[in-house]
Amino acid sequence: MPRRSVLPGFRFDGKAGRAFFEVTLPGTGGRRRKRRTVAVSTRDGALSLFRKFREEALAGRASDPKLFSEFVARFWPLIKMRLGSKTATRENYVVKKILDPFFGSYRLDKINTALIRDFAALLRSRSYAPATINGTVSILRKLLNDAVAREVIREFPAKGRLPREKEPILRLEFSDDEKSRFLQAFDNEPGFREHFARHRSKGRVVFSPSFPTAPRIFGGSLRIEGEALGFYFQRFNEAKPLFVIALETGLRRGDLLGLKWSSADLTEGWIRVSVRKTSREALIPISTACREALLAYRQRRAMNDLVFVNGEGKSFPWTTVQRYFEIAKRIAGITRRFRFHDLRHTFGSTLASRGVSLQVIAKALGHASVRMSERYARPSEESLQAIKRALDA
Repeated sequence: MPRRSVLPGFRFDGKAGRAFFEVTLPGTGGRRRKRRTVAVSTRDGALSLFRKFREEALAGRASDPKLFSEFVARFWPLIKMRLGSKTATRENYVVKKILDPFFGSYRLDKINTALIRDFAALLRSRSYAPATINGTVSILRKLLNDAVAREVIREFPAKGRLPREKEPILRLEFSDDEKSRFLQAFDNEPGFREHFARHRSKGRVVFSPSFPTAPRIFGGSLRIEGEALGFYFQRFNEAKPLFVIALETGLRRGDLLGLKWSSADLTEGWIRVSVRKTSREALIPISTACREALLAYRQRRAMNDLVFVNGEGKSFPWTTVQRYFEIAKRIAGITRRFRFHDLRHTFGSTLASRGVSLQVIAKALGHASVRMSERYARPSEESLQAIKRALDA
């Protein structure tokens, strides 16, 4: 039997005259190891070689990485730990599939502005969206800044402004008319039934000797004139306050569905929420419409302190909210691109168009900086009409 040692990473096989070495490289979470097999006749000789191998492996590991790929291999797992799960998944793809293949063979201190411009041009030639290119360059900037912070390189290697693509202005928010039609859809039972009439599945017709008088239909949708569809509309209608509150608070999906009564002070008229994405406090005044919607849910308050519960007192599942959202859009005749998150954009744009300052908008939305709120700072049609009135006067 080969003689084994309790020394981690060392194994000596005297019969075969071989020794097996393994060293786990620190800072890699156990993902990177160095191994070596050597021919040696004695255990003492094998131990001497193992100590030398270990010293060389760890000494080489202790030196600062020179290449971008080496920096990513050693430090990206640590950088990624600071990020939220969704952000980490998205940025991990960018680092491994886009940045590392291009910059991997370059020294960190040689990644200059010209090289980054070439990189942006390459992405542009491959039809990457401007927002994607800008986001990818931002992740590269974060990695290079991290290299400076770790003293791997002395200073940020790219001088001057980094390339930034011009992103098209997306007008994703509701117009006043769309907002009105969207909310009215929750009270429109004829429109609700008509929607199901257009999209109703007629089911599968089955002929069988077991049904001698007439074939049977299996798997069809609710009958348009049926009582069951009426109960479905009632549940749909009861969800309307949730969408009113979404429009009146601008809360993200997770913060909205996780809203608790302890965060809503109806007496003082404020909602205070610690935003999950930024860990910042969002401070939102309760409007009249928001108060009425909250009071509608107050009547069915459950024991778990959650604001949004269904008729059975259970928390609202996202799949139900998303289904009701799509139905309301169809009833309202809104066919353009409009996501649930755009209810938040509608809130921010409404504040900006009414002249609310960016600092206040940032506080209400829980943004980490005023710059994040600048996307809403564009003139509304109402404010542009003021120019006409001024000129006419």
